[in-house]
Order: sequence, then C-alpha cells, then structure tokens
Amino acid sequence: MKRSVWGSFLVAAICLLPSCLSASGIIGDQEGSGSLSAVEVKQEQPQVTLRYSSYLLDTAQAGRTYYKAIEEFEALYPNIKIETDFIQNTYYTAGIKARLLGGEKLDVFDTWSPSLFNEFLMLGEHIYLDLTSSEFLKDFLPSSLEPVTIGGKIYGVPEVMHSDGLIYNQTLFEGLGLEVPQTWEAFMELCETLRDQGIIPVALDSEWWVPQFIFGSILSSNGADAAWTAKLESGEVKASDPIFVDAMVKTKQLVTRGYIPEQWLSLKHEQSKDLIGKGKAAMIAAGTWDVPSLMERNPNMELGFMIVPGDERAVPNINIGTYRVINATTAHPEEAKQFVAFMNGRVNQEKLALGALAVPSVVNYEAEHPSIEKLAAVVTRQDAVTFWPHSVSTETLQVKILEGVNQYLLGAELEEALAIIQQAIDDARQDVLER
Repeated sequence: MKRSVWGSFLVAAICLLPSCLSASGIIGDQEGSGSLSAVEVKQEQPQVTLRYSSYLLDTAQAGRTYYKAIEEFEALYPNIKIETDFIQNTYYTAGIKARLLGGEKLDVFDTWSPSLFNEFLMLGEHIYLDLTSSEFLKDFLPSSLEPVTIGGKIYGVPEVMHSDGLIYNQTLFEGLGLEVPQTWEAFMELCETLRDQGIIPVALDSEWWVPQFIFGSILSSNGADAAWTAKLESGEVKASDPIFVDAMVKTKQLVTRGYIPEQWLSLKHEQSKDLIGKGKAAMIAAGTWDVPSLMERNPNMELGFMIVPGDERAVPNINIGTYRVINATTAHPEEAKQFVAFMNGRVNQEKLALGALAVPSVVNYEAEHPSIEKLAAVVTRQDAVTFWPHSVSTETLQVKILEGVNQYLLGAELEEALAIIQQAIDDARQDVLER
C-alpha cells in the first residue's frame, strides 16, 4: 500500500484527538515525557534551529496537536527552535527526496513504513543518523524497532501501533450468535450467513489501496514473511508462487460471490464507513486507525477487529504508521535526539494512543481503554508479524504490486495480472542492479 495512504490514515485517526485529550495537547508534563525529561537546559547554551518535515503538520486538528507539542518542547528547551515544514502526504515521498538530494536543510523528518524508510535509504548510504546508543530507545518494544534496524543499528523511532484486516460490528455479531472465524472456510461461511440475512458481509470500496487489507492480511496468514518477500524480489520466488496466487484468488472470491456492496466501484472509503455505521454492512476492510471515526458514526455500536484468516490460521499483523528519523547530515544531532525523544516519549504515546485507539510502541505503558486492550492482544502476540505490504523493499514496488492485484479484481485474467506483477518485480530488481 502506498505510504501516503498510511500517512493519511494516521492523520485521519489523530484528527479525533482533540475530543480525547486535555487542552494541553498530546504532550504531558515534564515528568515521564521521555527518557530525556531530566535533562536540564542551561540558558547560556547557543540557540539552535531544527527543521522538522512531516506529512502530519497540516492545519487541521491533527496538525494542531503536533504544533502544540512543538510549542511545549520549545518551552522546555528554550535554546532549541523548531522550524516546521509541512508536505502533503500525496507529495511527501518526492518532497523528502528533493530535500535530501538537493541539500536543503532537513534535520528531523517522518516516514510511514519500512518500505518508504528503505526507499529513502536507497538514495545513499548516509541518510539516517544512527540512534543505536540513544538511551531513550530502551523504552521501546524491540519488535517496534526491527523495521528500522539495519546491521544491528537502529535508525528510527516509532509512534503507535495498529493492525490491518477487518473491523466488524460486534453488536451485530453477538445479536446473530456469530463467531470470529479462524480459517478461510469459516470466513466464507460467515459471509454467506450474513448475505442470507440481507446484510453486506464486507464493505469493500473503490479506493485503490483498500484491497490490500484483505490481500496483504491473507499473505501474512499464509506465511509470507520478510524472508519470503526477499526471495520474491530476488527472483528465487515468482509471483506465480502458490502463496501469492492463493491470496489473490481468495481476495477476488469476495467479489465473485457477492460478499461486497453491489456498487463497490463507486464507493469511497468514507461511504463504506457509513455502511457500517448504519448497520447495513457487518465488516469493513480497514486498519484499526479507522475505529475512532466508525465509533463516531454510531456510538451505540460496539466494534471488534479480526485478522483475515488463511486456510489454517489467522496470523496477527503489526502496522506502525509513523517512524521519526534524523537526517545524518544534521548539524545538531544531540538537539535532534532531544526533540525525537520528547515527541515519541512514553507519556505522549499514551495520550496519542487514547486519541487514536492504538497501542503505544513503548514498554510498560498505561492507556486503559477496551479497544486498546483488544488491539494490544493482537499486536503483542508472539506470532505477530509485520503487515505483508510493509515487507516489500520500496514504496514504488509496493504500489505496483497492488496495481496488479486491482486489475485482477476489476476483471483481468489471473495470468495477465501475475505477469504485470512479475514484470514490476523484475524491473525493480534490475533498477537495484544498475545502481
């Protein structure tokens, strides 16, 4: 899935924060705001300006919470000023590349997935500042740091964790005596039962990135981990591999069996949410960041989240929407570390988690909410894996693979779609060899 989408998802979720947070914004008091909270700022220190580039810094509610956080950081560290640089998520990949390659001032910036993180890394060997020795990293779950760890060195700091799959109307399920399926066969039986009841089983829509919530989840449940994906990209495994084909075929079964809205090609994702809110659909293909906006549509409806199962099991997946990184060429590495530690500190993550109903990526957090507890039970399982699309090496290739899947869903023959996907993989491998 295109990372601009992940960025917009996170923004959409955080837009609900003002109703959940205190007037002070996402940053708490100095105590517990991160491992650097005990650092004393000496007034005689020279003034430093850091430029922070992000897709999160819009002027809507989400952006205001981050601007408030920055204000509090500047009050705490009066010798450090943050110069904000907002780039719309649609243009974010190109915008960051232009800044990195053009030598424009860039101290701290955000990236929204392992694939985008890797795509920036391909611009050169010295893109990210090595954070391995930073004391504040001890606060984070080891699994949350793995996607930004290269050769044993850590180059990014995570925000909250989500998962991808199906959000379902738990109130409806309980009323009909339905259980969450653990196998694909049971899932198909569930969809058939719902359709017989006059209820749309899955609110799938025409947004090009939505099918990955089904397709990518099945791949994860089929065992397509990072090692398998590396073989796919190296050519050792082909797109015609049974694991890959199975995920495509299963995703299309939702279409051919009529388990999605008849007018799905004209629906936008927000309209799909309305189908859930009005009780017309039982499930929606989505990430858990959509839970707050779905709750707003129908406060009386209790929601649940399920992983899309494969033939034998449903493997939980982890999606960390944003990683904060530091440019290796920054003239102020220590101040940049202070800023990142503050923005991603435990207390701040706890408040962000309550607003977005996500799971903090720090250890020993406190964020009591039923939805967070349910999601935590998923993403902290020992068998949880990185959501499959995120294991693809670059954003560009990830998008091209999904384009091939979409063409199959829209009517292309399976062999034709697989050929399109294989060509994209081969081209990406050749690009790497030619660098």
